[in-house]
Amino acid sequence: MKYGKSETSCNSCPPKIMRLFIAKVKNLSENEIVFHMNDLQFSPNEIAQLEDFVSRYESHEPVSKILNRREFWNSEFFVNKDVLDPRPETEIIVEQTLKIFAKDQAFEFLDIGTGSGCILLSIAQEFPKSFGVGIDISEKAVAVALKNKSDLRVKNVEIQNVSWNDFVPQKKFDLIVSNPPYIKNADIWALDDNVKNFDPHIALDGGKDGLVSYDQLSKLLGNWLKPSGKILLEVGFDQHDAVKNIFESKGFVLKNTFRDLQQIPRILEFILKNPS
Repeated sequence: MKYGKSETSCNSCPPKIMRLFIAKVKNLSENEIVFHMNDLQFSPNEIAQLEDFVSRYESHEPVSKILNRREFWNSEFFVNKDVLDPRPETEIIVEQTLKIFAKDQAFEFLDIGTGSGCILLSIAQEFPKSFGVGIDISEKAVAVALKNKSDLRVKNVEIQNVSWNDFVPQKKFDLIVSNPPYIKNADIWALDDNVKNFDPHIALDGGKDGLVSYDQLSKLLGNWLKPSGKILLEVGFDQHDAVKNIFESKGFVLKNTFRDLQQIPRILEFILKNPS
């Protein structure tokens, strides 16, 4: 591989990661890079960009944030420092929605703390007759979600820059989903560098006990949910019982618990105890 007239290598990057960086710089697919690897030449600007990528990788910045893309469900999403990286366990929310509704069913849903829009847009793509609303307190996160909406050409959603405490829905919803902040604020420092240094803390910090989001949402969602509606919430690895108790104290019933690949209770499904 030739960089202009010189040759160099990146000992700190696994070959696959380096191929991804080169593909980004060259605006080629990874397969094209593999096929043409020995013929590639780089301009000084491309060398500088590669060196920047490598430096960021060595500082533990996630590859997804360097490349500004992350796969989730059936799509590739734009991501940056203003949004959480979509994670595989969150896909359970989309998976369970597919079990609740028929593919041709018309329904309305709300995604609270939409971030990149990965949940909102994935559900909307799976259910073309649905209509989704995504809300987020972060103006920068909303900008990312709107970019993904445009890039993926999803029409059946709207995205609002508003906190859940200030949100005034114009209708009630058949489904409410959320992956809210749930890390204890004292524990954020102990997270992996690629999380604590490159994910927005506003999307991580769940307060002193990690449960502030659930306490607030439990007081709101009963007024936003249709009588037959369902709630799907992501929770932290040790929060199942606490979140169950919070929501049951506000008139909900835990209908199902869904575990991730590590068998951690990850997604809780609630319904109203006494729908009116």
